[in-house]
Amino acid sequence: MNSLREQVKQYVENCHLDDGGYFFAKMLPSSAMDTYYAVKTLSLLGLKPDRPEKIKRFFLRAVKKNSILSINGLFSATEVLHELNADVEFLYQHLARLNLLRNVMGGFGAIYNLDIAVVSELETTYRVLSILTRLGRDFDRKQLIEFVFKYRNDDGGFGRNHISTMASTYYATEIFKLTGYGGTELDLTVSYLRSRENVGNLNYIEDMYWLTNSLFNLGQKIRLTEWIISFVKGCQRPNGGFARKDVMGIPTLDDTYYAVSILKNTQQI
Repeated sequence: MNSLREQVKQYVENCHLDDGGYFFAKMLPSSAMDTYYAVKTLSLLGLKPDRPEKIKRFFLRAVKKNSILSINGLFSATEVLHELNADVEFLYQHLARLNLLRNVMGGFGAIYNLDIAVVSELETTYRVLSILTRLGRDFDRKQLIEFVFKYRNDDGGFGRNHISTMASTYYATEIFKLTGYGGTELDLTVSYLRSRENVGNLNYIEDMYWLTNSLFNLGQKIRLTEWIISFVKGCQRPNGGFARKDVMGIPTLDDTYYAVSILKNTQQI
């Protein structure tokens, strides 16, 4: 029987399309974010994509045609090209677009009326900081840390309207990692995450991803290891990919990335 690495790689590469990118539905055109998840999944496994030059050309063409100049497109292009050791200098000309995403609270992106596809008000800020970091551009760390703490709640978690969510808490820890922040106030954030660490709160693979990676970012380990590993492995489908839930659902590249990340952080791969 093929190893987990081989199964996942086969699934991921089966989603690689003729235009050079990836899309879980295997229909043109490819998705920039799916391409990000595909390449990052392989990287977690210590593997490289089979046709890296085609992936590079996919992003080069898309940027030149102005077809992926959204925050998600620029984030995907920057991350993937960095992963493939490609020249990202041509992306510098688009950095001015990031300033247009600044909000009145000191971060980036919308703070009200979020698109339903955006899981956290901190997601855009994280992706902008990731781009700036990859391109070697500096940013006001103090201002951005203060912005994130505006969403800090009494229970130690992060989220708007005084309601903590695991998604926002995850993005907060990712931003702290990028800014190098590690204050003692985050001890309460660990307590919040521990309070969410029970079977009743973990219904989907993204819940487990946010929890395990938040704890990992704070130097902690998950305690529900055996149950989570069992759930994640139950999400794998015969084609090697992973779905959102163990009992039903089709495999996607983002859910496969979440699964592999969890298994790596729990030392299963």
